[in-house]
Amino acid sequence: MVSIRLFRRLSDFTLDVAVDCPYPVTAIFGPSGAGKTTLLNLVAGLQRPDWGEIRIDGEVLFSSEHGINLPPERRRMGYVFQDELLFPHLTVRENLRYGYDLLPPTDRRFEMDRIVDLLGLGPLLERRPDRLSGGEQQRVALGRAILASPRLLLMDEPLASLDRGLKDRIMPYLRHLRSDLGIPMLYVSHSVAEILELTGQVIVLEAGRVVAHGDFFEVAHQPEVLPLVEAHGFENVLPVEVLSDTRVRYRDQELTVPPCGRLKGRRIFIGIRANDIILCRERPEGLSVRNALEGRILEVSEVGGKQVVYVDVGKRLAVEVTPEAVAELSLRAGEGVVCLVKTHSIRIGPDVA
Repeated sequence: MVSIRLFRRLSDFTLDVAVDCPYPVTAIFGPSGAGKTTLLNLVAGLQRPDWGEIRIDGEVLFSSEHGINLPPERRRMGYVFQDELLFPHLTVRENLRYGYDLLPPTDRRFEMDRIVDLLGLGPLLERRPDRLSGGEQQRVALGRAILASPRLLLMDEPLASLDRGLKDRIMPYLRHLRSDLGIPMLYVSHSVAEILELTGQVIVLEAGRVVAHGDFFEVAHQPEVLPLVEAHGFENVLPVEVLSDTRVRYRDQELTVPPCGRLKGRRIFIGIRANDIILCRERPEGLSVRNALEGRILEVSEVGGKQVVYVDVGKRLAVEVTPEAVAELSLRAGEGVVCLVKTHSIRIGPDVA
């Protein structure tokens, strides 16, 4: 478990964090300038808190009270940045072996061949970084961090510079790290969808302060958190049962989804962005939209200058609409509505734990 109690004065605000992270992956979410990267740097030992304490599995890495401040190399952290920062003069093999060769053999938790296979790096070993794609460079950066046998991986928006296709190809490798290697992570991201691919546990930071910490589905609708989530494109998440590769069941209704690659009977999360849902008062006929969820309006509110309708479909569903739609459809709390969702707008998420 990672235990963080720290205080650090910055130029714009004060970073004040007190959290425990007992989960395989804890995401750190918040707007730019909230202190997310600074928090990782403090945990890594690249910056020093004004006071506080940092522990991993009971070992003290920093304690202002007891005068303990282990240097970064003794903290055994793997740090993966948004920009890969590979050594340009070294081959992929040499980049991967950099931290690995510095470790005594008894401290090496992972074999080189295993990580190369896991990340699909075999064909790249003799190339230099300038001959790699962005996704390939990020996989090499992950491999280098893992082969240093870290006790904790710090991930600072590692997918932010990649396009959607590359993100989709890298994400399975991150799930492998979580599930197969058992390395705990602190994972910084602006993307709610990205976070929910890996974990439901989140720390929400704003201006250096923890405004929420816990299960994403429980904290996302808190008044201090919802505007931050909405600003990055709120994604509703529903637990469903897989019926086939393209069919799932939510409560008593079947939905058509993109190919999910899961076995029948598995329970997974699906994601639907708030601005990908269309509201109507009655179930329509003659439309190509395959999915229609019936529900009842809980409230209509303004969030960040947008009109958001919250609909009870068995879970609270956020739907982004225009003010004109609210007026023309007479959308009010207590009224019944139908939520229409196109198949291609549904994102396949992780398995339900």
